[in-house]
Amino acid sequence: MLKMHTNPRDNWLQEVGEFCVATLEDLNNKAQEGEYVSPKDQTMTDLCMGYLFLLSVCNTEGLLDPSKIQNSIDKNITIH
Repeated sequence: MLKMHTNPRDNWLQEVGEFCVATLEDLNNKAQEGEYVSPKDQTMTDLCMGYLFLLSVCNTEGLLDPSKIQNSIDKNITIH
């Protein structure tokens, strides 16, 4: 179960990662038990694996180091 923090930015990337791991475990169990794996299940698997891969790359490369992020999270920025 995910913990709720008073500051929503605290560890939210890690919490999403934990959600992805739990989701992948559930979907893997479903497949191993011979249950039908729907296209939506496969899409969720792909999304979770992609998120975990990108989170790993960001952590490995130090891209999530708070000293490298210039408070841009608090700014209202539109990304196109």
